[in-house]
Amino acid sequence: MKKLFLILITQFVVAQQIPIDSISYEYFYGKELQQIVVLKQKQANQPFNLKTRLKIAELYQDINCEDSAYATYYKLYEYEKNNNRTLNKEAYKELLFNLHTVESSKHNYERDRRVFLNELKQLTKEDNSDKWQAKIENEIFKDYFSDSLKTEEARNQIEIIKETDYYKNNDVFRSIILLNEGNLNTYIDNYQEAENNLLSGLELATKNKDILRQTYCLINLGANENKRKNYNKALYYFNQIDKIPNNRFKLKIERILASNRGNSYYYLKDSVNLKFQDNLYAKLDSVINDFRKNSNFYEVDIAYQTKEKDKKIAELSSFKESFNKNRIVYSILLFLVFLLALYSFIRWKKSDKKKRLLDIENEKTKTELETVKSLVINDHIVLKNKSKVYLNELIYVKSDGHYLNLFTTAKKEFVRGKISEIEQQLPPNFIKCHRSYIVNRNCIKQYSSTEVFMTNGDNIPLSRGFKF
Repeated sequence: MKKLFLILITQFVVAQQIPIDSISYEYFYGKELQQIVVLKQKQANQPFNLKTRLKIAELYQDINCEDSAYATYYKLYEYEKNNNRTLNKEAYKELLFNLHTVESSKHNYERDRRVFLNELKQLTKEDNSDKWQAKIENEIFKDYFSDSLKTEEARNQIEIIKETDYYKNNDVFRSIILLNEGNLNTYIDNYQEAENNLLSGLELATKNKDILRQTYCLINLGANENKRKNYNKALYYFNQIDKIPNNRFKLKIERILASNRGNSYYYLKDSVNLKFQDNLYAKLDSVINDFRKNSNFYEVDIAYQTKEKDKKIAELSSFKESFNKNRIVYSILLFLVFLLALYSFIRWKKSDKKKRLLDIENEKTKTELETVKSLVINDHIVLKNKSKVYLNELIYVKSDGHYLNLFTTAKKEFVRGKISEIEQQLPPNFIKCHRSYIVNRNCIKQYSSTEVFMTNGDNIPLSRGFKF
């Protein structure tokens, strides 16, 4: 009996669902599409009518035709730019804001251009009211949360918005911010806080008869319950949406609902309703993607980029014309710059050469100093025959063929070797006075032009090439 009851309930629920085979833009937006056709026909045989085109753009936006909405708004923007502003200041701000919101809702679109939002910022700098500041801050919140998932920055942004007078005094805007805050809290798992935000937003939206915001609040309440694993309560909120006569963004809202209901049915293990919601989602997604292929948006975007390129080309052409007029002056300036560069290069090369030579000399001096240091530290030398000669006792060295005579205060050493070899072992106080003699300066008594007289009484010849 229980199984029979469940089957009957399931069949009843499925029977209430949208017929998938009949889903199309006409199914959801037949009335709006007819309105657009009528307005376009009227406009075709009349001069440019700003109000009519604004109405067409708004209708396109309401039925999720962002491409066509963007194209229509952009044509109005161009018209305003080229015709010295026919809209009043506030209406022009609304146009910029609508352009930004449609542009930033596009898929696969480079969001950080923000041409229209930046223009709106400049235009509202001197406003007495902080209405537009609050709205712009909310767009920045979307960048942080929806686009970047920077939750801490998004939370800070909400606090900035709450400080504005516009938030405090405007119930419609406050319900929008409460909705956004609830969505953020759901994402970061602050479920109770999210529920409080969303219920407050729903209460305000109901009071303001803002049916679109009521719908969004109920969707987010359901999503919050799904995350809390209260799937039946989530379905309760989703089913409340069916009672709201909302037609704006209906197609995308139904796709969101199909996805969220599918999550609830999946965890409730209701395979019949789950399959229906999956098929419904696939069909809705297909219809939306077909409309996304509309080329209006991309044509306008290409036109915008072409304008930017034309502007750059015009600037280059202007420079070329100026260059042709002042060719001689520019040529002289370029020649002077070339000479200055050449002079700087030559000076740098000379300086670099000197530096390299100085580096070589420094390395050489450093090596010599290290050698001298090692020699000064040592108080003796060791000869090839392994005998040790103390430097403070060595008076002079004499070369005799392939042998060396070392005269000290104590004795005389005789060893095989070259004078050039022992010269390298001796410290700086030992100098060569003759090709065959090295003397210790500390042991010189006196010297003449031809002889050096040592303290031990020996006379050493002094060659002209070795005068010291």
